[in-house]
Amino acid sequence: MEAVLFFLALVFGLHIAMVNLGITFSTVVPITKRRAELKNDEEMLKVSRELMRFYGATYGIAGVFGTAFTVFLLSFYPGFIGLAGHLTFVPFGIAILAIVIHFLAIVLYWYGWDKFSSSTHYAIGLILLVSVYIIPLGFRAISAFLNIPVGLELQPKLHLNVLAALGNPTLLPLYLKSVAAALTAGTLTISSAYMFRYLKTRDATAIRVVHRFMPYAAFLMVATLILGAIYAGTLYVFANYKFRNAFGIDAAYNYSWLFAIKAILILIQVLAIAVYFTKIRKNDFGMAKLIVFAGPAALVAVFAGEMLNSFSQYPYLVAALADPAFVASIPEPARSTLVSVLDLTRVNPLTTQQSLYIITLAFLGPLLASTALFLYLLLFTGERAEST
Repeated sequence: MEAVLFFLALVFGLHIAMVNLGITFSTVVPITKRRAELKNDEEMLKVSRELMRFYGATYGIAGVFGTAFTVFLLSFYPGFIGLAGHLTFVPFGIAILAIVIHFLAIVLYWYGWDKFSSSTHYAIGLILLVSVYIIPLGFRAISAFLNIPVGLELQPKLHLNVLAALGNPTLLPLYLKSVAAALTAGTLTISSAYMFRYLKTRDATAIRVVHRFMPYAAFLMVATLILGAIYAGTLYVFANYKFRNAFGIDAAYNYSWLFAIKAILILIQVLAIAVYFTKIRKNDFGMAKLIVFAGPAALVAVFAGEMLNSFSQYPYLVAALADPAFVASIPEPARSTLVSVLDLTRVNPLTTQQSLYIITLAFLGPLLASTALFLYLLLFTGERAEST
């Protein structure tokens, strides 16, 4: 595989991990705050505000890497961008519009804390919640199109039939699996952070947060595993080349090692959930560190899963191009054009020069280090700074 793809995958994967946290924060913050207000629960009100602060920061990181990912794509695959922009204008447009609304909701929700009335603030929170689920719907519609180009029409000119595209058999399983996995990773990450705090400080509020989110994490994990199996089944039927590469079965490019990494990380999460129900709920904290590790494991699993889903169709940007019958069904000259611009190995020649790697590493290193430092300061020193 081209080395340039690994840089692209790294930036994209980090962006996806942060976006997954955003789906959870946008869901739990307005609901937790509303419930705390109705029950006059000052502790959980404070927790909801703390989670909102984390969300503001992680959203900023996701934005940085998302922008970098877009610029990478523009420079690596100018031909593909021209085609993708033309075909996926509507789903991209839906996602971008949702991002704009979501960003405004973040600003208003944070600014309006203790300023707006409770009902007005909750209404803005609902916009925050709903908009965050529309964003991945648009992007997953594009991912499903890259599995099978349902809705691709060549006459009278190359375009996308949006209504037909919504009937893509891989879209709904992929979207639901992605949302369930995001909520699993998010609730485990929250539980992980508060479990760490409890072990350090014996803060009663921290363990209360763990008790609140771990049952949700368990339910969502079961849903993720079921939906993941359903998505794999749709790939087996409709994108068999991608399925075989993902699971190493008669594979042209074997990426089952990525699946194995993901499976190990999921096992860590399942063990953490088991420890919670068998020990932590009984005030036995002997294996509590497993819950601390579950959050990072969940985020890395999301990263590995995204890479598995993307790489398993290599070297095609649209997996269906591995099917000779599908390629033969496309008349010329569209066939030659599509086969050329949807080939992942046909990168911009400038991006293969050694100097590019040196420059990329020179900037990527400090960027990753500053991101890690930023998260450390936010997670472990923010409360101390506010109290002084």
